[in-house]
Amino acid sequence: MPKVKLKPGRQAQEIGASLVGAWLKALPPAFTATISAVVSTSPLRITVDIPNAFTLNDVIALRTEDKTGGLRSVRVGQVTGATGKTLRVVDLGSANINYKGKSLLNGVVSKVKDLNDTTLLNELKIVLEQIVDAKVKLVCDAPTELTVVLPALPEGVVTREDLIDYLGTYHNNAQGRHYHDELASAVLFGCR
Repeated sequence: MPKVKLKPGRQAQEIGASLVGAWLKALPPAFTATISAVVSTSPLRITVDIPNAFTLNDVIALRTEDKTGGLRSVRVGQVTGATGKTLRVVDLGSANINYKGKSLLNGVVSKVKDLNDTTLLNELKIVLEQIVDAKVKLVCDAPTELTVVLPALPEGVVTREDLIDYLGTYHNNAQGRHYHDELASAVLFGCR
């Protein structure tokens, strides 16, 4: 991320705490239902043990009984059956899923807030803008996407020659560091 100043009295670790807080807000406290039958894997259709536990377009996560497989951040498609227990599971774009993983029988299903939920993003943006002295633009990764951010140019660099000189100077003075605060310091749980 481009180097920004922290507001007075704030610490970089608060950024990481905010991200973990957003994850905790998106996740449910426990699983909602158990998968009692896998009707079809192509397209994926399951039956759960609790009637009407899910509605059309709920964002859900499925996990195998042994907790080593499953899907997260998918949606409930069509809900069928007299008791609303049978669900078609689709991806976030509502396309059918052809599931090829471990058996989901006796696994669990829970509602999960979509990380790109407008309310969640707005709340996280407000928190982050209280920590850093900059405007925050949030983009949340989707499970099958990689978000790449092109950092802002270092201060004082306006031509290719400036950039080459800047990188040369940095390389000569880096003393083995593999990141650069102004070019692209990664923030993971608030560590820069």
